[in-house]
Amino acid sequence: MVVDRGRMTLRLGLVAVAAIGAALPGRPAAAEQEYVIWRGTAVGGFEWQPSSGNYASRQACEEGIEGRKRRVARVVAFLRRIGVDDTLQHAVGDRIYECRPALTGPEPPAPAVGTAQSP
Repeated sequence: MVVDRGRMTLRLGLVAVAAIGAALPGRPAAAEQEYVIWRGTAVGGFEWQPSSGNYASRQACEEGIEGRKRRVARVVAFLRRIGVDDTLQHAVGDRIYECRPALTGPEPPAPAVGTAQSP
């Protein structure tokens, strides 16, 4: 009986430590992490670029992507109706979106003009 109480106390202690550790300030939980939509386009060689605005959760970010896809589909449909050629339609419609955690650190400095960059 004493051993069972010791095990129960140990379990409760571990749960309490885990709960306190998850609630420490400066350490956001996974649900509190902000996300941003990154996009790649055929025109830009599918180089990823962050879009403006952060989303409070991954689900909100995914909903933002769905909204962007609907807008792009409406634009491409409009371009088809007015007879725009396929090249321009692909320039508008060939986009890929992805949710990624928002950058939290400072932005890297811009490279000096005329300096070579390593690949």
